[in-house]
Amino acid sequence: MKQNGSVFPDRQRRRVALVAGASKGLGKATVDYFRSRGWSVAATVRDPLNLRLERSDSDLFGVRLDFSDHESVRNAVAEVEERFGHIDVLVNNVGTGHAGPLEAMEIPTLQKHFETNVLGAILVAQAVLPGMRLRHAGTIVNVISIAGQLGMPFMAPYTAANSALEGLAESWSYELAPFGIKVRLVESAGIRIGFQHEWTSVAPYERDVSAIRQNMTEMAPEPLLPEKVASVIYRAAVTPRSKLRFRTDDAYALILIKSLLPDSIGQALLRRMFLK
Repeated sequence: MKQNGSVFPDRQRRRVALVAGASKGLGKATVDYFRSRGWSVAATVRDPLNLRLERSDSDLFGVRLDFSDHESVRNAVAEVEERFGHIDVLVNNVGTGHAGPLEAMEIPTLQKHFETNVLGAILVAQAVLPGMRLRHAGTIVNVISIAGQLGMPFMAPYTAANSALEGLAESWSYELAPFGIKVRLVESAGIRIGFQHEWTSVAPYERDVSAIRQNMTEMAPEPLLPEKVASVIYRAAVTPRSKLRFRTDDAYALILIKSLLPDSIGQALLRRMFLK
């Protein structure tokens, strides 16, 4: 197999991670974390030049991947397998946020949201699975928000996309287990990466939308550094335990509250918190 002009005598022994969405924030922190532990990493971005690769970075491979271009997904995985010989771990870390009253959102906007957040994760996983099945080994890590379990006002598309990935991972874990492939979810309440929702509004909802935007800014706890979340992603990728969900410290309390309180009380608390 050709090696794109580079020589990797240990490429069959060195572990390889493919990180989707790696140009900045949590994706970049994840790339750095895996590399610091001796992994080779393929970092997918729309423009590989954003990675500013050095000639000495033999363990880092920047590859173009655009979820709106399905062929680029297949090509990216093929390039990574040609470069490193195999893929041990896929980290799905691509997501966008869209918020506001669902009534005001146009269908093309929602379609684009779900294509990126849900279908994109499926596409890249489908592309890596044949190689993982042949090797009877591999791990798929989907990085999501606890919004998948904790619906918040005016976050319907974001909540729905994360809920879809929750169910997808749990169902897929049964399908892939016979082939030695593990599926993991990493759930976080917030990451200090400047992630912003795109907001839609319309007159009848404007008061509540303004309130929630202001309250989310004023009341949000200090989010985790991306390096902290990257460490959880790494733990999910390498643990031999049969565990589906890995939560960051800030996610545990919110999930516990939801699981212990009746729906009526939990929703009343969220309503008061975000729409006061």
